[in-house]
Amino acid sequence: MTNAFLKALPIAMLSAGLVLAQQANPTPGCAATPAQLEANKKAAIAFFAPGSSLEDKINLIDPTYRQHNPAIKKAGEDAHRSDYEQIQFVLKGLFGPGGTLVGGGRGRGPGPQPPAGNQFEIVTAECDIVTMVHKQYRQDPTAEPGKFYEAFTFDTFRVKNGKLTEHWDNAVINPPAPAAGGRGQ
Repeated sequence: MTNAFLKALPIAMLSAGLVLAQQANPTPGCAATPAQLEANKKAAIAFFAPGSSLEDKINLIDPTYRQHNPAIKKAGEDAHRSDYEQIQFVLKGLFGPGGTLVGGGRGRGPGPQPPAGNQFEIVTAECDIVTMVHKQYRQDPTAEPGKFYEAFTFDTFRVKNGKLTEHWDNAVINPPAPAAGGRGQ
């Protein structure tokens, strides 16, 4: 991928998201200094920072937090939890009793492992909106094991007074796993 494409990617992704979900616009009348933009980026990056504790992550979230990840939102609604309560529930499930990440994050299966990728491939800020583009490598399902392709995901946060108040990403609600034994059994 070319540098020009990578630089244009977050703008294109953010623009597409803004067209589809108007609430992702910066707060009307928002103005931010370069120092405020950097502080907003720092808060959003800290949420994904390796080595940060459960307490660190929860302290970044404002009680008015709104979630737009449909899977997390649905799980919270099903459990009658607010978005703020649900994100805490999700985080607590990722961390053990001592407040450290259990299993090192997303599990890795046996076999060839992909390159590490980059959680913060691109980070942009406009007023109170911060978007992070994450570079990952995934197994090519049409190729032999160990053949990976480059893929990108994103997370966007609204940041107010150093706290995360709203979140969007490219998550979807996955269908339930097929029943054991397949059809007709």
